[in-house]
Amino acid sequence: MQNSFPYIDILIFGVIAIFLIFRLKNILGTKTGFEETNLNKKGQEKQFTNVVPLKSSKDNESDLELSKILEVDPNFNINDFLTGSQTFFKMVLESFVSGNLETIKNFTKPSVLKSFKVAIEERDKEQETLIIDLKSIQKNEISKSTLTKTSIKINVKFESLQIRALMDKNDKIIDGDTEKEILVYDEWVFEKKAKDDNPNWTLVETKSN
Repeated sequence: MQNSFPYIDILIFGVIAIFLIFRLKNILGTKTGFEETNLNKKGQEKQFTNVVPLKSSKDNESDLELSKILEVDPNFNINDFLTGSQTFFKMVLESFVSGNLETIKNFTKPSVLKSFKVAIEERDKEQETLIIDLKSIQKNEISKSTLTKTSIKINVKFESLQIRALMDKNDKIIDGDTEKEILVYDEWVFEKKAKDDNPNWTLVETKSN
């Protein structure tokens, strides 16, 4: 009888192993619904080897900052804000190219608007033509949010595919390419007064790479 105990032990361990295998299969094999999305994102990033990973608004630090904003402005909605920032991004590009800043002046800080005007005036003086053809916005997301006693500031990063070119008065290309799409990185800062019922934000800073 004593010789049979080792075989019983092996049998018990075998049953436990089979049980663990099925448990692991059930856990690891569960789909969350994000697998296909993540694969698509990875494939997309391979197309642009110079893509810089941007900080997601879902990071713990960003969540904490955004929760503070919600305490001051309960009506704040991240999706609505990002949709609005994307629309305004297109408006600014169109206004800057056309040289008409009327549609954006009420939503742009005077110093930023002035820098736009100076660039447009220099372009007109040299009789140059700017081409910016926005093909698509690959990404726009909140990278930083700052709350003070008087204001709320939110940094938004954009990755967009554009065709950019600067033409001289004879329609010769000075810079850029009228045929080639490039990936452009921008970071814009939007601001509004804290505890203000006005839902509009003001563009207070722009940075491009």
